[in-house]
Amino acid sequence: MNKIKTLFKNRDFIFSLAICLGLGFGQEARWIQWSVLPALAVIMTVSTLGISGSLFKKPKHMILPVFTGILMSFVIQGGTLIGLGKLLITDRMLWTGIVLVASVPPAVAIIPFTSLIEGDTTFSLIATIGGYVSGLLLTPLICLGILGSSLIHPARILLILAELVIAPIIVSRILVYKGLDDPILPYKGLITNWGFFVVVYTIIGLNRMVFFKNPGFIFPLFIICFASTFVLGAAIETVCRLLKIEEKRRISINLLGTLKNAGTAAGIALILFGKTAALPAAVVTTFMIIYFVWLGLRQQWSKRRTLS
Repeated sequence: MNKIKTLFKNRDFIFSLAICLGLGFGQEARWIQWSVLPALAVIMTVSTLGISGSLFKKPKHMILPVFTGILMSFVIQGGTLIGLGKLLITDRMLWTGIVLVASVPPAVAIIPFTSLIEGDTTFSLIATIGGYVSGLLLTPLICLGILGSSLIHPARILLILAELVIAPIIVSRILVYKGLDDPILPYKGLITNWGFFVVVYTIIGLNRMVFFKNPGFIFPLFIICFASTFVLGAAIETVCRLLKIEEKRRISINLLGTLKNAGTAAGIALILFGKTAALPAAVVTTFMIIYFVWLGLRQQWSKRRTLS
């Protein structure tokens, strides 16, 4: 019984279970898709409980994270997606979908993901906020420059920033101020892991048929997504090591350079162009989740080797 309890507290087991259930029984995900936004808000709230309230009182300390967030999300990963898309994608709607993914800000999940794998959560938080604020300008400009129209309205990005970043931070500050964080902190990991179970299962479940219908048509997407997560992540880590950047900061920079808010891109694609244009966002999301699970497993293996 104790082993079963331990298993259901293990992050990598929970994430792997969500992926397997999403692929195998994802048809039921439509019934809980409403819960993704609340789950992300709860995850963000508990993930930011340990962040100091004086964080935004030192603007000078925010310059580097903000610049890094913009560089990694829009220039490094965005450039990789657009460059590979130009080389490998021939279908016009798939190309549109790739551009949409490349133009959106970093994934909100970077902040709790950073906390889960022991990165620099404060750095990731500031960098993500910087990515969203800059995205109010950069996202429409990228769409305008490449596709010829500003498809993603800044108001949509501002809404996501308010709902999934600013509001959870405010709630977490209230909990800390009222002393209500102490009962929550022992369960922080459990809440985060099972919150992500809901998110991962739902996203993969809703898009499971991407993997089973006409795989040849979307095979170039698999190559692009693998390259923009696993390959790009390895390259980022190598450069960070050469620059002698500390491990916690390396984790944050890696996530900032490999995780995009593909949910926003998928929503815009579905509304304006249809299912085909939304396929890149669906595949990108799935690869991002698999990549994060891989990072967690690798971290566990590394710790075991160190202990042995």
